[in-house]
Amino acid sequence: MAELQSIIWTESAETAIGNISDDKLEQIAARLHGFEVKPSGTEGYRTAEVTLGGVDTTEVSSKTMESKKQKGLYFIGEVLDVTGHLGGYNFQWAWSSAHAASEYI
Repeated sequence: MAELQSIIWTESAETAIGNISDDKLEQIAARLHGFEVKPSGTEGYRTAEVTLGGVDTTEVSSKTMESKKQKGLYFIGEVLDVTGHLGGYNFQWAWSSAHAASEYI
């Protein structure tokens, strides 16, 4: 991480991004893209906010959220086998899938 910080901040901290050379931006992008985070462990399901499982998305219309097997049956949010990163993505999925279904109910 120190190496990544030095290439970005030490040499370019006071430079407007438009004044950084394309070559330097490519170097920064390559290092950021190659950066890996390795979790050291987990707190398990006790503190989990999302778990896998639910109705298979291949059995649901992505446009209407209606079951392909049972007309008039709609699935939204976390009842479907869809997961996202923490930070509101699962809330956004719940709201978006509900809105999509509401257009067809």
